[in-house]
Amino acid sequence: MRGDLRTMEIMNTYTTLECSCTEQLPEEFVGDDDRFPERFVEPLIKEFSETGDVVFDPFAGFGTTLTVAERLGRRAYGLESDARRAEYTRARMTAPGNLICGDSKKLSSFTFPLIDLAVTSPPYPVRSVAPSITVRKESPGIENGYDSYINCLRYIFAQVRGIMKPRAKLIIEAGNLRSGGQVIPLAWDIAEAVSRELCFEGERIIKWDRSNFGFDHTYCMVFSRKR
Repeated sequence: MRGDLRTMEIMNTYTTLECSCTEQLPEEFVGDDDRFPERFVEPLIKEFSETGDVVFDPFAGFGTTLTVAERLGRRAYGLESDARRAEYTRARMTAPGNLICGDSKKLSSFTFPLIDLAVTSPPYPVRSVAPSITVRKESPGIENGYDSYINCLRYIFAQVRGIMKPRAKLIIEAGNLRSGGQVIPLAWDIAEAVSRELCFEGERIIKWDRSNFGFDHTYCMVFSRKR
């Protein structure tokens, strides 16, 4: 049976995890490592999907969600806008053709099967509030400001809703940002925006073993199609 917030162990208030990933990235990517670890996504895929289910990531990055899903016997599909990352991830996948190199804002223009679970973490817009921190430049809509970025995420996840099966779940990992005394409630802004398109079922605090972007925790937010 797929996960329910009342029974899923990982959703009990909080979980403490190590930030480190088991696989070392090639040298060209070392300074651009924004992955969540396999130990984060694996229990989510096990709890919220079954063998043979379709697992999706609209911001595939280095492919953690996709490769773990394949290892667990799921069918993995995804989108990644950066060609180098897409090439790297495809080389690690059993079904590399399931990863499309493309713009997540145009998700509905691509052909994907209906999905049982989506697990993702959007690229952070940190350059707009903390120029000293280097992160992905592919944050959708950030060229027009933070509000545009949040609206783009809402638009993207509305398209994800369009390929979700009736009982499918969407899980978004995100944290708030702090730099130079300024706090940006990114996780809460994402939750509010996506809640206009899907039903917010709850969150789980992930306590990491080191600080990222000013905090040592992020939020694992669960959404469903139920309204």
